[in-house]
Amino acid sequence: CTTLMLPPPGPISSGINAEYGGIVVELIRAKKMAGRAVLLAGPPGTGKTALALAIAQELGSKVPFCPMVASEVYSSEVKKTAVLMENFRRAIGLRIKETKEVYEGEVTEMTPCETESAMGGYGKTVSHVIIGLKTAKGSKQLKLDPTIYESLQKEKVEVGDVIYIEANTGSVKRQGRSDAFATEFDLEAEEYVPVPKDSWTGTTLANFQKLVRQLPS
Repeated sequence: CTTLMLPPPGPISSGINAEYGGIVVELIRAKKMAGRAVLLAGPPGTGKTALALAIAQELGSKVPFCPMVASEVYSSEVKKTAVLMENFRRAIGLRIKETKEVYEGEVTEMTPCETESAMGGYGKTVSHVIIGLKTAKGSKQLKLDPTIYESLQKEKVEVGDVIYIEANTGSVKRQGRSDAFATEFDLEAEEYVPVPKDSWTGTTLANFQKLVRQLPS
């Protein structure tokens, strides 16, 4: 743990605090503070909280800042370790980057193909489903697993809807109705979205940050 003793309030204290903050930011950006902590010490009014907030803001909006006061820790109702662990959970940020291959476009065809049931009798089961997807650059017809047809039914997908299907998981997401079907009404319950301009299949990059609410015990 690195301890920074802040000077008492005065005409030069703000400049010294700014210099301390700049050093900490440079060390973090240089990845030399991994697994280490910084303890800001000093009497009341020296700017400890302001300096911590400034460091977090300088590092970017994806760095969480979780203030806490001593009255929360020294409470007769909650244990000190429980309060500290809760704040540690809030302060941990994860950046998850994943690559997905997706099929997206406006649905032009959705035809379930049935076969005789393997159990015999007169029942039939869906063997596969034919989906037609259209974008601004063209169209494509896909032959998909029957489980994806169930997902299409759950999402209430119809011809004219804009959807995307994850190739790895088969997950289906209805984005809305194609704007080609928009009417002249100012207010409607339906949400209209433009037809994708890119090719019918592609790779998307999901890059987001999550605040961890629970840590493994």
